[in-house]
Amino acid sequence: MLKREINPRHEKGYYVAVIGFVIPIVIFFTVFQIYPLLKNVQLSFSNIKNSPTLNNFKVILFGRSFWQSTWITVRFSLISVSLEMSIGFIFALLLNQSFRGRKAVRTIFLIPWALPTAIMAVGWKFLLQHSYGPIPWILYWLHIVKSPPYFLSMPRMAFASIIIADVWKTVPFCALLLLAGLQAIPKDLYEAMEVDGAGWFFKLRRLTLPLMLPAITVTFTFRFLQAFGVFDLIWVLTGGGPGNATMALSPFIYQQTFNWLNIRSGAATAVMTSIYIMGLVIVVWLTRRHVGRRYAIQ
Repeated sequence: MLKREINPRHEKGYYVAVIGFVIPIVIFFTVFQIYPLLKNVQLSFSNIKNSPTLNNFKVILFGRSFWQSTWITVRFSLISVSLEMSIGFIFALLLNQSFRGRKAVRTIFLIPWALPTAIMAVGWKFLLQHSYGPIPWILYWLHIVKSPPYFLSMPRMAFASIIIADVWKTVPFCALLLLAGLQAIPKDLYEAMEVDGAGWFFKLRRLTLPLMLPAITVTFTFRFLQAFGVFDLIWVLTGGGPGNATMALSPFIYQQTFNWLNIRSGAATAVMTSIYIMGLVIVVWLTRRHVGRRYAIQ
């Protein structure tokens, strides 16, 4: 006689094991994710007496610091992510070619991305110091500048410094994701276009970019959201200075909450930042649908 298959869900202790694995995850997620989020929202809509109020949002929305930090964050995100995507795409095209030692080059290429951001920022802070940093003095010895520049003491130079450090660290991440998108494109399509006499630019515009649209969208979304919430790089490298020249939203929230002890204003700023991020996600999603339809039609 054929034995009847036993459903593992009917075994004794199955649900006990499932609950035993799920409960710790639920508790961890609730304690470290859901509760802080709800507590932050509650603080942003309450005063010292825990009475409901919108005064916290009124203070930040009618203040100059919040909008200045917003503008700095948007500029930093747009410039850094644009550079990272462009340079990362070039490196992805290069790493997609066949050459000797390709695996070793790919591994070495990922080292900047693997470094912790705080440690990387300390390294760049040493390199850019006016007194003893090698980069200002190398530029001076090469007669590129008339005197060693103050990278971390001048507003524009400090802003450029955090962009350079962020691009140096994150280009390998963008290149890795874009390389995965390149390798997913069948080589037969390139061979067919070459038979038809298509040049490299035509293949890039009509084949590579449309088929890489999902990888480009995912990479851009990840990087833009990460850049929009950057904290450790700016806090270690410039501390938000000089003045408030590099005070993005995340360092501004930290400064309000822990330096100025304006916990409720910091919570309100965090809520506004979350609204920004949700809006960005919606914009990226709508843009992806529009571009996808455009390529599908053509």
